[in-house]
Amino acid sequence: MKKRVLIIENDQDIRQIVEFILQEQGFETLSIPEPEELSELVTFRAHLILLDEFINNSPGHRLCRKIKNTPTLASIPVIILSTANDIELIAAECEANDHIRKPFDIDDMVNKVVRIVNHQPLPY
Repeated sequence: MKKRVLIIENDQDIRQIVEFILQEQGFETLSIPEPEELSELVTFRAHLILLDEFINNSPGHRLCRKIKNTPTLASIPVIILSTANDIELIAAECEANDHIRKPFDIDDMVNKVVRIVNHQPLPY
């Protein structure tokens, strides 16, 4: 069974590039600009969520907090993607598992995703 990565990124070009790279690495992916409801996240049963800090309707760290406070989602690791200078602080405050600074090195992104996903159990 392939490990699944949910990509939440409002920039379509970045979303498509990240999705292509992760699919080439053998991951099953779902990429969306922003979820309308948290229930959308539950349905995909992701092993990891890559979350842009600058999504349309609210900052990514607010969505990260909602994910971490929702029992059915709380165990899913979240990596915040951002150009923000204080990304380390943002990631720590919302309890994200890691962060990736944009523009990112492809190998670094893949290594972080693989490291975190490989420590996740397969879902039921």
